Amino acid sequence: MFDFDGTISPADMGHVIFNAFADQSWRDIDDEWIQGHIPTSERARRQFELVRVGEQEFLALIDQYKVDPDFFALVTFLRENGIEVQVVSDGFDVYVGRMLRAEGLDDLPVQSNMLRFREDKIVLEFPHERAGHDPRGGWKGEAVRNVQATGSQVAYIGDGMSDLSAARVADLLFACGSLAKCCEQEGLPYHVFTGMRDVHDWLQVNPVVESR
Repeated sequence: MFDFDGTISPADMGHVIFNAFADQSWRDIDDEWIQGHIPTSERARRQFELVRVGEQEFLALIDQYKVDPDFFALVTFLRENGIEVQVVSDGFDVYVGRMLRAEGLDDLPVQSNMLRFREDKIVLEFPHERAGHDPRGGWKGEAVRNVQATGSQVAYIGDGMSDLSAARVADLLFACGSLAKCCEQEGLPYHVFTGMRDVHDWLQVNPVVESR
């Protein structure tokens, strides 16, 4: 199970969007979210209120970015070994799906938030957010547990605060960035990665987590 921003995509696409089309006050809102004061939905709505852009310009920016060049080979390897691949993103389907499609990976199951343009107005939806979840992507932990409930083990690959709830319950964990720092603080075992090649290399020489 893979995170998207900062994991499958080397760039955090939310940061890319806000740096291009919003004023820098989006960073103050981000700090509130990092500290756990506001949920993803409030964070994103407030940040996207700062964005001034039409749909075509927005999509043109997304098209300048690519997923990790080693991700396709990793997905192929996992599928050849009977491992189901899923993407769970606290970002938005509009760029997750578009960037995966550009690599011929639009058949991957994706759970994410939703973004639509309606008459050049951005409309957001958060279908996975629930009361009682950690406000920073806590629904990802539930996504992991849902797979485990079917009798499968879950390997999770992520880099950020929104991945922490998943990291706490995953059977095998690859982490970097702020997620790795959180794992150190909580004593969670993990394997460090800097890109998809690291994950691929580790899985080739170690027993993989098998789907059942």
